[in-house]
Amino acid sequence: MVRAYLCVLAVLLAVLVLQAPAALAAGESHVSPQGDDRWSGRLPQPNAERSDGPFATLARAVEAARRGGPKTILLRGGVHRLSAPVVLTAEDQDLRIAAYPGENPVLSGGEPVGGFTAEPGGVFSAPLPREPGLDVAVDGRRMRAAQSGAYDPADPVRSGWIVAQAVKGGDARRLRVAPGTLQPGWAAPALRVQALDRERRGDDLLGLSAIQANGVVVFDREGRQPFRDGSTLRLLGHPDFLKHPGQFAWRARDKRLLLRPEDVESFRTGGSAVVARLSPLIRVEGARWITIEGLGFSDVPHDGTAVLLTGARDVTLRGNRFSLVGTAVTLESTSDSEISRNRMEHLGTNGVELRPGSNDNRIIANSLESIGEVRLSGAGIAMAGVERTLVAHNDIRQAARNAIALKNWNNATRYQDNVIEYNRIRDTARETADAGAIELLGRSDLDTRTLIRFNDIRDTGGLATDASGAWLERYKGYGIYLDELTNGVAMEGNLLQNTGMAAVCIRGGDGNRVTNSIVVLTGPRDRFLRLEWVPRAGVAGFLRGNVAARSIVHERVPVDQIVTSLTGGELALEQILIDQRNSRAAPAPSPGEGRRRGGRTVQGATAAPNPYFIDPARDDFRLRPDSAARRIGFVDLPWDRIGPEGVR
Repeated sequence: MVRAYLCVLAVLLAVLVLQAPAALAAGESHVSPQGDDRWSGRLPQPNAERSDGPFATLARAVEAARRGGPKTILLRGGVHRLSAPVVLTAEDQDLRIAAYPGENPVLSGGEPVGGFTAEPGGVFSAPLPREPGLDVAVDGRRMRAAQSGAYDPADPVRSGWIVAQAVKGGDARRLRVAPGTLQPGWAAPALRVQALDRERRGDDLLGLSAIQANGVVVFDREGRQPFRDGSTLRLLGHPDFLKHPGQFAWRARDKRLLLRPEDVESFRTGGSAVVARLSPLIRVEGARWITIEGLGFSDVPHDGTAVLLTGARDVTLRGNRFSLVGTAVTLESTSDSEISRNRMEHLGTNGVELRPGSNDNRIIANSLESIGEVRLSGAGIAMAGVERTLVAHNDIRQAARNAIALKNWNNATRYQDNVIEYNRIRDTARETADAGAIELLGRSDLDTRTLIRFNDIRDTGGLATDASGAWLERYKGYGIYLDELTNGVAMEGNLLQNTGMAAVCIRGGDGNRVTNSIVVLTGPRDRFLRLEWVPRAGVAGFLRGNVAARSIVHERVPVDQIVTSLTGGELALEQILIDQRNSRAAPAPSPGEGRRRGGRTVQGATAAPNPYFIDPARDDFRLRPDSAARRIGFVDLPWDRIGPEGVR
């Protein structure tokens, strides 16, 4: 009997021993700025004896998980400074990294700078052996690199640029400014030059090789294209330019960081400065089923990314906060992943970037704001060479260029079968031109089978210069821009209000359709549609089979035409209602009859109430129950589905 009892007991003990690692792994490990990597990580805070507690680093918690420890890692609140990226690989499958309940941990790639002393003129300086680049923050706010020219803080977009002329014959590495404008001594190793051709399609950040006596500026490499007369440039980061609060510079001769804080007294008594150094903060490489949620990411250089997914699958990034980073999330040959409900703001370049081979992903219900604070060429969501990607329910505001960009530069970046829907977009193309709030490029001339529907797009700018350097506003800015042979795009149920030169621009594309959309024109030269031939594409650059149908154009000012065609290409206008609030046209017939003109039905001047919308003067473009638009089959837009709050 005793022997049988002992045998049973031995079996039970063996089972418990075998199950112990599994039970241990089922728990959680913790990481805290007050932790110690020699501890077990099982406690959320140090014990009274300080003999055990949380880990100090995320890398240590990942290592413990690989050795059979918990697959859930909780980060306590506070700043977690990283000296190297945390790399997750295939052995980290099913790992979850999250914030400790109710706390706000922040992963930082920044180098804290201390030892500041006061200098004349409200300037503070501190030792910094390595130049800071263009990414310095003080008390959580991005500082601007001190810049040449007549910079005016009241007009940060247009002021401070130096107008330049082309070097004879055109040159992508040289520009000419008036002799004496720039000093030869400014050509220092740490100095950057930001230069844009007059079309301002995007910026180049270049080093400076020389400033010649005749005014010729020589860059350290070529820009993206030859510069023409009317190009603009500015020098960044030299101490001689440090004149305004909110700016920084680096003094190379004694290797000191110079700051002019917004609030001198606050900085003197307890301010902090950080230089962004590390990219990425987390790298997911060839891994599956990784979840990252509730974390903060900060202090990543403008040309870097906070989270890099490469060769990964089934990764979820949910509810994180990204601020003062170059790009928040980059996907590279990554599929079946979701980026959702993240907050991204003060972005040096992009919000989310999807590189070629990143297919079947979902970018959903994110909030993005202040995009392109350093580089002017980025987008809230930038994609190239992707397929079957859903971009939906995002709120995107204040972009130097695009809110959403989908690019086919060559055969390696072809895209098809993507959906862009239910996004709320505001205030784009603030510092560039030849840009769309939603912009597609289609150089491979294929049927893209793209769906763009139910987006609320308002306030697209468009900023360029002419050959003399004078500013051109509302220049080549568009709500939806189908550039260079973009074909097969269905644009359905979008609101496009105050979208610059045109609501929709099509350059050389075929088989595109605009239907059931509302266009609000706010300037006398605004257009519903702009069509252009692409000469360098030859016959392929002509437009064929494009249709605009069953849509409403609401004119807040008199507009003499709604379409500009520079191509002679094919366009069919069918059942386009023109709502002319201040029309110069003759009195209109009844809403049901209308007047046919070039394939459109013109409503003419209207008396209150508006025959189509509930209250367009207050931007309420919901259809009236008795709206005349219903008679042509126009369907009200799903207003409650637009933006992050519309996810179901």
